[in-house]
Amino acid sequence: MGDEPADALAALWPRSLADLAVVGACAFFGFTVPISLFDSTVLFTYHPTCMSLGFGLLMTLGVGAGLKLRALGPGAERVRALWVHAATQTLALFLALGGFVAIYRNKAIHDKPHFTTTHGKLGLLTIVLTVLSPTIGAVAFKRLGLLDAVPEQARPLVKAVHRRLGLFTWCAGALATSLALPHPAVDQGSLTSAWQVSMFVMCAGVAFWHFTEPKGARRDGFAMLDTKDSQS
Repeated sequence: MGDEPADALAALWPRSLADLAVVGACAFFGFTVPISLFDSTVLFTYHPTCMSLGFGLLMTLGVGAGLKLRALGPGAERVRALWVHAATQTLALFLALGGFVAIYRNKAIHDKPHFTTTHGKLGLLTIVLTVLSPTIGAVAFKRLGLLDAVPEQARPLVKAVHRRLGLFTWCAGALATSLALPHPAVDQGSLTSAWQVSMFVMCAGVAFWHFTEPKGARRDGFAMLDTKDSQS
């Protein structure tokens, strides 16, 4: 950290032990949950599989990319970094929706009530936010052309809302995931403990990125909205 990265790849590539720890935690959680739980003949297992890949792996890395690209000034490199962020979060969205459909159908088949537990209610909120956040993000991404329909003075606000909402969505997903890990249908003993540690590392890493990654001219916050945001 310190000097502005020279290009999009340098901005997003792990540059510290903290970065490597988070990427390792994402990979461990995102891949070992499906390996341990997935059974193509059991509908329920599609839920933790999709959610671990969507939230634990892709969304965490996508949030990290979003936080890191703040250091890039307007221009082609920032746009390339934004495409990486957008692609990662879009794939995370599709996986999350797949996981939601799987658990909804599984409960319907077994005639169980929906959204009665804390995990279920928080999960529903997270899914709604997971759809809303990239929708606002698509509007905020000038290259897609949707931002042109927004009054110029409101464009920095759209971008600020997307940043804040995206981070809140990830936090809600992390909490919902953590609540699910001790569930008897998911619990794998010592491996579950390792998953909980990896979730802690991811949470600590996202907090670290949020507070330490340089913000450049953009200063993520409603009180410091900058019209320069309309350039990317």
